[in-house]
Amino acid sequence: MTSKTFLYNALVAIIMKNYRNAAGCIVFKDSKILLLRRSVNETSQHGLYELPGGKQEEGESLIDTAIIETQEESGLSVKIIKKLDPHIDHNMKKIYHGYIATVEGDVKIELSQEHDEYKWLSVKDALDMKHPLSHHAKHLFEQII
Repeated sequence: MTSKTFLYNALVAIIMKNYRNAAGCIVFKDSKILLLRRSVNETSQHGLYELPGGKQEEGESLIDTAIIETQEESGLSVKIIKKLDPHIDHNMKKIYHGYIATVEGDVKIELSQEHDEYKWLSVKDALDMKHPLSHHAKHLFEQII
């Protein structure tokens, strides 16, 4: 982690005192992105399509969180290409950090219990989907179209 990144994260933490960091990936494969649907067994937001990602654990960098959560939720190994501007969710008191990533190795999806379906879609098709899409994903997609 560079000193610039550390200072940025420290300032955000001070300003957003009670906010929690989360990170995830827009995973690209052949110009399509991976979306995961939250399982009906989940306590909240079931049926919502979202990016693989999750809450930052103590001792993890944000990039580590994005890579680890993507692997845990999809079974994919990814390589981070670019960091996007974070999305601040004042209702959930969460700062969502997004990264553009590509798949490394085999593209064999192994969903965690949190998700029950996945789709590979173009960004445009993802934004035009009739199914509900997480607002974190929408915010990040707007940065890449």
